[in-house]
Amino acid sequence: MQRELASSSRPNRKIYSLILVLLVAPAIAGCVAAMPLAGFEAAGPAMRPDVFFAGHTAGWGVLTTRGGRPARRFTVAGEGAMQADGRFRLQQTVSWGDGHSETRQWLMTADGRGGYAATLSDAAGPVRGEVRGNVFHLRYRLRSPAVMMEQFLYLQADGRHVLNTATVTALGVPVAHLSEMITRTDAP
Repeated sequence: MQRELASSSRPNRKIYSLILVLLVAPAIAGCVAAMPLAGFEAAGPAMRPDVFFAGHTAGWGVLTTRGGRPARRFTVAGEGAMQADGRFRLQQTVSWGDGHSETRQWLMTADGRGGYAATLSDAAGPVRGEVRGNVFHLRYRLRSPAVMMEQFLYLQADGRHVLNTATVTALGVPVAHLSEMITRTDAP
């Protein structure tokens, strides 16, 4: 009987593990600082998402695990156009290496000062973006709770290619990375 009471009053190891994760994750997240955009103001050509993504684009990339192992390969076909209401609409079809495909839609509005307000069908809530020189930076929450995506899209010197790098975090801890090359398939 005494043994049963002692074991029932002992805290569960799973609870300790959860508490440890909740305490350590923010500390680790504080070590993963976002790349400062200040050094990109003078870099050119100037990135304008509503110009680069207007018309047809094609992308090829890979999603890797935290350890760098390729998890999923993908291609993206995009078509973008300015809408009558002043918003830019980008429709993308993502085709995963396993044969699964999905469609997502962006609607974005420039604020005239380098900032963008957007919605994305994959995001849980609004998307905020900013442009500095040749870089377009986006950060948003995905549909899953506590899962964030941070993207940096670098317009290349030829104005026809963008390097897209992204990090997916869960509770502030990086869990996956995305690398993609995007090409304008329409003449500028």
